[in-house]
Amino acid sequence: MTEDKKGVSNGPASSEMAPQEDGTKVPLTNDDPEVKFTSTNNPPNGDAKIDIGTAPTFTGLSKEDLMKYADDPFWVRLRWFLFILFWAGWLLMLILAIVIIIQAPRCAAKETLEWVQESAMVQYDINAPVDVNNNGEETPEDLIQMAKDLGVTTVYLKDLINPLDFTEINPTYNADDVNNILKEATNAGLHVVTDFVDNEVPESNPWYQNGSNPDFFKPNTRELNYANTDLLTKLAGLVSGTWYGYGVKGFLMPTAVSEGDGVLMKNASITLSETLKTGGGAVVYGETEVSTMLNSVSVYKQFLMEQVDENDWAYFKYNPKIAESTMSPKEMVHLVTLSLFMVRGTPILDGFNKEYFDQNKAFIKSLSDFRGKESVQVGNITFAETADDVIAYARVEKGTPGYAVAVNMQDAPAAVNFTSIEGVPGKGENELKLTANATILQNDLGSSQLDSVSLEAYEGIVVQFVPNF
Repeated sequence: MTEDKKGVSNGPASSEMAPQEDGTKVPLTNDDPEVKFTSTNNPPNGDAKIDIGTAPTFTGLSKEDLMKYADDPFWVRLRWFLFILFWAGWLLMLILAIVIIIQAPRCAAKETLEWVQESAMVQYDINAPVDVNNNGEETPEDLIQMAKDLGVTTVYLKDLINPLDFTEINPTYNADDVNNILKEATNAGLHVVTDFVDNEVPESNPWYQNGSNPDFFKPNTRELNYANTDLLTKLAGLVSGTWYGYGVKGFLMPTAVSEGDGVLMKNASITLSETLKTGGGAVVYGETEVSTMLNSVSVYKQFLMEQVDENDWAYFKYNPKIAESTMSPKEMVHLVTLSLFMVRGTPILDGFNKEYFDQNKAFIKSLSDFRGKESVQVGNITFAETADDVIAYARVEKGTPGYAVAVNMQDAPAAVNFTSIEGVPGKGENELKLTANATILQNDLGSSQLDSVSLEAYEGIVVQFVPNF
């Protein structure tokens, strides 16, 4: 026995007091995880470490366990039931989708225009061409440049077909000049339109002289009988076999003298166009001379409104230079040009000498850009109630911006209410403004209240709006 400094006796350590060094397992219960007590001399304070084992977890059935149920009748029937239920539900959804598609209301087919209707046309006088490039001479390239500057894609060459021989170029023109122009136009991607054969052929025309096809003509006349299907077949072959080769694919039927002949020629143009459609050809009827309608604003206004009431597409032959000599003051000519470009129909512009071209190409280009808009091409057109010397209408097409057009052709201010027209909202953005001195303002034009669009004397405006259908 030893004695420490305090006089406390420390006897020998007995084995009973010593901590157990070997791990001892002490079960708590039969279901509890195993608990293991382990004594250690490190750290020297004799702390005990307790390790508790993890409880067993369920890890699913093994393959051997599953195979016990593979052939069990209950599970076999359940699997087949679920398999059939899945495919039956899938087929039912497919059938329902098809039924919904079939029974859903159809959207109206989007209206489109033929190429001969889309762009305005510029008439090019082969015998008096325009020196667009200021190079002192007129070349076929001038035609291409003029079309680009005006924003048009179709040129009109008057009376190209020889009335004595429908397969030849009219002898009033130089054939080489015509061929060069046609070649340049084709290379530039421009469409070329000319006049169809005239109603009445000259007496020396071979078709009339040989008498081999008397049914081609009306009895005792030299007038072509457009009711004759053989004549239409021959004319279609003539166009596709000869004039397609020249690069000419558009043709304007001449204006009939009588209403009955007009219906006949319109139907003939439809038949010919259908025949020539595969080759990109078009024969159209509806040529109208605008200059005869410019004696007064009221006559011109009535002329435009009648064109809207008609289902036929109109082709407006219009020479602004002639209009200047007809209308007073001359500022009204620009208002006529504006209203023609935005109304339903295709303008055919003539009278482009060098001076007029330079002064008006930016104006015409602006109007050509509007003609590319969907609502201007195929939208509904409705005229607003206005004074006699004011013309105003709206072009509206659902799903695309609409346009309100107004021209004041009187020497006093005017106001127009467009909101009575279906689809026109209360406000729109000004897109083009034409003042009395022919200045075109295209930037920062502001907006207009469409229930009261104000116009000064001889002023025109185009307002874009979002339809409120």
